[in-house]
Amino acid sequence: MIVLVTGLLLQATCSRPAALAAVERGWEAYRRGELAQAESRFAAADSACPAIAAAQAGLGFVLLRRGDAKGAERRFVAAARGDASAGDVWYGLGLARDRLGKHTQAVTAWRHALAVAPGYGDALDALLAAGVDSGLPVPAPARPAAPVVPARAALERFEVRVGDAWQPFYVQGINLGAALPGKFPSEFPPDDSTYARWLGLIAAAHANVVRLYTILPPAFYRAFKAWNDAHPDGRLWLVHGVWAELPRRSDYDEPAWKAQFRAEMRRVVDVVHGRAVIGQRAGHAWGRYDADVSDHVLAYIIGREWEPFSIKAFNALRRTRTAYAGRFLAVDRGTPADVWMAEQCDYMLAYEWDTWHASRPIAYTNWPTLDPLHHPTEATQIEEQALRKRLGLPPNVRLKEYDNDSESLDAMLVRTTDANVAGYFASYHAYPYYPDFIGLDSTYGAARSHYLGYLLDLKRHHAGRALLIAEYGVPSARGVAHLDADGMHHGGHDERAMAERDVQLTRDIRDAGLAGGILFAWLDEWFKHNWVTIDAEVPAERTRLWHNVMDAEQNYGLLGVYAGDSGAPVPGGNAARCSPTAPGYVCALGPTPRTSTWRSSAQRGSTRRAGPLRSTAGFA
Repeated sequence: MIVLVTGLLLQATCSRPAALAAVERGWEAYRRGELAQAESRFAAADSACPAIAAAQAGLGFVLLRRGDAKGAERRFVAAARGDASAGDVWYGLGLARDRLGKHTQAVTAWRHALAVAPGYGDALDALLAAGVDSGLPVPAPARPAAPVVPARAALERFEVRVGDAWQPFYVQGINLGAALPGKFPSEFPPDDSTYARWLGLIAAAHANVVRLYTILPPAFYRAFKAWNDAHPDGRLWLVHGVWAELPRRSDYDEPAWKAQFRAEMRRVVDVVHGRAVIGQRAGHAWGRYDADVSDHVLAYIIGREWEPFSIKAFNALRRTRTAYAGRFLAVDRGTPADVWMAEQCDYMLAYEWDTWHASRPIAYTNWPTLDPLHHPTEATQIEEQALRKRLGLPPNVRLKEYDNDSESLDAMLVRTTDANVAGYFASYHAYPYYPDFIGLDSTYGAARSHYLGYLLDLKRHHAGRALLIAEYGVPSARGVAHLDADGMHHGGHDERAMAERDVQLTRDIRDAGLAGGILFAWLDEWFKHNWVTIDAEVPAERTRLWHNVMDAEQNYGLLGVYAGDSGAPVPGGNAARCSPTAPGYVCALGPTPRTSTWRSSAQRGSTRRAGPLRSTAGFA
């Protein structure tokens, strides 16, 4: 009774305006980093008016700053008893409990913060960082009454809407891998400034498209939107991918794997429309996506370079599945893999249409290994073993080679339905040096280059449909992984020769009458492996920490990134012997860099390879 009376007397004599003023001065000191003064102000307010929850919350945040999570928890609990409607209180309680290892209780507190204060960004970010993105109060998308179709695939080309008219659009793109030295491919730069600088350089190289393989952090989409808003006459377009790992046992219909793939499709659509919240997941970008870039998303490309052995296994597993009738795409007769690809593309189109009343062209990733053409110079493994047996030769087991030309994916088996307003296209990763049949086929050699001959053959098969070469290029590695009949080797070029060959490949794509090409890649990727060097890169997971000039896969970048100081790298060995045509071709790996720092050549005032590429009108 005495305690109760004392509390009532304190509340009766409490000067609430003065206490609130003290709380405000406490927050001002807190924001300046003056914790002692902040604590004094909050304590004075609490002493004057114990019923003010804001004072308890302030003391809780001070204790968090000082590393006393247990004391902070007690303060926030007291504050919640005084005012359960204060979002700051629940947010702080979640922080304290998270630091104490009470992760489930922390998530509950952050959810409560959002419940009492919808739109509380810090609480939402805390939940996403904890990997929670379900059941959150995210506003429903506003579906426009009229359909939104910013781009379409019309016959053999892309078109973009300008006002009320459609204009032809030829793709001059660059593939954006974002792994900086020392990073795995899923460790993306988190800041807007990095992407803003890159987009400026990409635009300066006369590219009009940036291709992404997967969802990047929110910073990229903010930077992309900011670039387009600031450059109305030089806007960039986006071709967005949906990445996938292979399913277990090559069963693409395995329910859990297929559900994850489709969930990623939905995330991509919501991300480009600026209405997505994605919780932290290993190997993926995450955060709040609020930059709507959908007006300049040209197309979607789903999947990866599907491995032939996986396609073969799936075709055998689902051999009776040979047709598909969807809302936007259909297959009258094809392989189970053809049907599956069309079904997934149709699913993504349907989700964007139903959710956002929008549409754009779509394709799946394909490559020459799975093209629908027949290549007489490329024996399958079965054909090769039969030939060796007939000639009395021992079996030859190719450990590091796919069974090229044994399976195929054919985009021409897919047709659009009347409901499809944006079209469908074929997308290939096509390089001049692989598979070998490109350089071995004499009919391809009748053209200006074997690569152009192959593209013309591919174009004939896809007559009437837009055909995009979504990856092409050669690397500047000292090491050579594959030779090409026309000198377009997989490595073995200096940077000027690399630029000249990339220009020639770019012209081949245009001269073949295709819908465009997307050069691989924006920057050197140290995490990559190549069959020539992989056995010597031990342990494999540390490849990302050093730049192997012998590894062709690490040296495609239009923007070069080097180890050491800002001076030019000094390789070891005899450079003259690094030509793949030199007698006794041998290249020694250069000396280990003196430091582990890195700088791009653009930081030294020029963009590696972009200058020669631009000056010879590769992207004119």
